[in-house]
Amino acid sequence: MEEAIASRYKIIKNLGSGGFGDTFLAQDLQMPSARQVVIKKLKPVHHNNISLEFIETLFEKEAKVLEELGQNCPQIPTLYAYFRENEEFYLVQEYIEGKSLAELGVIHPNQCESILSSLLNTLKYVHGKNIIHRDIKPENIILRDSDKLPVLIDFGAVKESMGAVQLSSGSTVSSVIIGTRGFIPPEQSTGRTVFSSDLYALSLTIIYSLTGKYPIELPSNNITGELDWQSYIPNLPLNLKTVLEKASKIDLAQRYPTAQEMYEALHLSQGQTMAVTPNPIDLQKSSTPNLVPTVLIPNSMASVPQQVSQVSQPLVNPQKNNLLVILITALLVALGVSGGFFVVQQMKETQARLEEIEKEKEETEARLAEEQKKREEEELKRQESEKMRLEAEKERAKAEELRRQAEIKAQSQPQIRTVVVNPSSLTDGSYGTITGSTGSKNIRSGPGTGYPVVGEGYTGEPIEILDSGYDNGGYLWYKVYHPSSGVTGWMAGQLVNY
Repeated sequence: MEEAIASRYKIIKNLGSGGFGDTFLAQDLQMPSARQVVIKKLKPVHHNNISLEFIETLFEKEAKVLEELGQNCPQIPTLYAYFRENEEFYLVQEYIEGKSLAELGVIHPNQCESILSSLLNTLKYVHGKNIIHRDIKPENIILRDSDKLPVLIDFGAVKESMGAVQLSSGSTVSSVIIGTRGFIPPEQSTGRTVFSSDLYALSLTIIYSLTGKYPIELPSNNITGELDWQSYIPNLPLNLKTVLEKASKIDLAQRYPTAQEMYEALHLSQGQTMAVTPNPIDLQKSSTPNLVPTVLIPNSMASVPQQVSQVSQPLVNPQKNNLLVILITALLVALGVSGGFFVVQQMKETQARLEEIEKEKEETEARLAEEQKKREEEELKRQESEKMRLEAEKERAKAEELRRQAEIKAQSQPQIRTVVVNPSSLTDGSYGTITGSTGSKNIRSGPGTGYPVVGEGYTGEPIEILDSGYDNGGYLWYKVYHPSSGVTGWMAGQLVNY
């Protein structure tokens, strides 16, 4: 293992290796604290198919995204640096001290629900930046020791840039699918990743924390393909079970489309209240109890001889008895009404809260619809731009083909030589000789090196000078007749002596 990277980061140990490169724990030797950092060394998959400069551009773009996420979300590692060394690319990130969900194994349902709620808030921010993680799994979620909050690591977009290839049309695509078997939904395996793909992987990650089993270890329905994980945790709270069942559906249309909707579903199911109204009291069915009163004789009267006979009539006045019953009934009615009022008040408050949540949901849906509309408009613009680029590329290729055909045609045409049989009889020209170093000298069809060669003469041979002129560079040329070959053409002035 190399001692230091970029003469700055001293490697402590290897944290892992994969198809895209290696991950190290290292010390930053240029910081006073020699803080520990995580270094990801990435290597392009198809470096022979595409230029490293282009991959570097993609890498820089994704690194800027990681920097923004880490600066604005405390549950995403901070990016300290990124650079290229030879044919390898490096990311230097914050080291999160803690244990991953994979290391923790089975976790209590209450803590799982808390972790899910916290990560949904993180994904609301990430998806709000139009970014998809692509590789959520137990190994990529760390419970930080300092505050026990879940931290989301190892975003897949940077690794995806390492798989970039260039098509024959000039377009650039990634040739790799980022993700982990069992946690990838069907649409992601075809390269059509959406926000709900992250929610699918997150739900299966929480299911792992509840059961201790990876998706590939769980049985599935032979007809629907849905995983049977519920039997491993039969006493799971209903609200958490309902949310996980919907988020882990294979059919994209049956899942939560956004982290906001999944978050609301998780917490709305916790706040549902059941109101109970007491049964009304039927005053007509109330009757006076037929009781025989008990007669108490005070001690002071014990010495007085009295004849006590069987009491055959009530000693209490019936009218007073009826009044007592009415008072008791009225009291019960009052208590029932006040209790009913309290319950009704609770129902009204619950209804108001539900209406408020429904309003927030409608506002969220409206906002998402507006964002979707903007994304569709941007996609249309991108498609139009791509169409124009392809048309321009087509025109350029067509022009290139015409130029090539013109060159082939020009090369296939015979060179034209102008021959004067006896120029001395046509003009009174001057005579000279070919000068310069010993050897052959070119005679061209016009004044300049851009004209084709029509003949050759040798040093010392006589020539007849017919005319003179200048090329585009201002150099002197002579039009000559070369008797030895019978060719008339132009020779550079420095090759003619007369």
